[in-house]
Amino acid sequence: MDRIKLNIYNDPEIVKKLSNFIKKEAEKLKKTIKIMHICGTHENSIVRFGLRDLLPGNITVIAGPGCPVCVTSSRDIDAIIELALKENIKLLTFGDMLKVPGSRLSFSKAISMGADIQMIYSIFDGIEIAKNSDKPCIFFACGFETTAAPTAAALKDLEIPKNFYIYSVHKYTPNGVYALLKSGKISMDALILPGHASTISGLKTYERFTDEFGLPSVAAGFEAADILLAIALIVKQINNKEAKVENAYTRVIEYEGNKRAQQAIDEVFYLTSSIWRGLGEIENSGYELKDKYRQFDAKKQFNITYTNDYIEHQKGCKCNEIILGNLTPKDCPLFTKRCTPHDPIGPCMVSDEGTCKNWYDGGLI
Repeated sequence: MDRIKLNIYNDPEIVKKLSNFIKKEAEKLKKTIKIMHICGTHENSIVRFGLRDLLPGNITVIAGPGCPVCVTSSRDIDAIIELALKENIKLLTFGDMLKVPGSRLSFSKAISMGADIQMIYSIFDGIEIAKNSDKPCIFFACGFETTAAPTAAALKDLEIPKNFYIYSVHKYTPNGVYALLKSGKISMDALILPGHASTISGLKTYERFTDEFGLPSVAAGFEAADILLAIALIVKQINNKEAKVENAYTRVIEYEGNKRAQQAIDEVFYLTSSIWRGLGEIENSGYELKDKYRQFDAKKQFNITYTNDYIEHQKGCKCNEIILGNLTPKDCPLFTKRCTPHDPIGPCMVSDEGTCKNWYDGGLI
């Protein structure tokens, strides 16, 4: 979208009008409400624009499990690092995975011990690297639907070199959040739905959230007005005693999602149980390669060792409770003291989608 047009969504007058509308609607609320977003980039925008300061005291916006590297289990990180240290392979990964701590090591620390690990921006970079390498190249494929789609499209449509493999830790957002809601591990009055992932999965899948849990659910973009509009629609729903799925990001999200991307994902992947870091094993929430693509599946082509004594969070780290929205970074005794972006103890301090990293960078200390 044209930058001039995008600036409309940060126009001070529009933002002020939305803030005033929310405050007026909030006067009708019977209680303090808690709205959870499930997209790490929303937290980045909320902190960057100072949006919590524009809300009345009876509306709280909390961050949920919307950061993909934050919910990538130590079990997988440990296993792939051990393989990279033992075998003559090249490990490829996104930049925000490099500092995510496993039980003992991060990818960055494994590099200092001799592991051949290279940062890439996309699976397409990885494929080109593999074409020019005499080593097996394994792409540690992290992310929600947004990154699962290009992984699927590449395997489905491109000529893949024989030395290129996928280690999938892709996760499916709607099923993960749905399971956490059913278990009672997360609690809120309404949801701001993901902006990125929903471009792929669409919004229809979230109708079960409104039908079963009575949660107003609104998809939002990432500019100040986008997020405030979503909050305004949520408050209006609550005051009208409604619970429905609405789209406040119509310039990008279609209600049914991206059908071509969904078809590519369905052809290449199947959904299975997956460990979400600190949250446990969640059924039908992880993408694994179908048997048709087993020649590219690192989990099937390499002797990968898993242990049951992996450590998801170091002593004192509260990332699991922060991911669930039960605590804020300030509630963690390690935040800004032992845990910083330069030397993170927990996964929430690593990525620009991590709540602790956003609060640290935003000066919320």
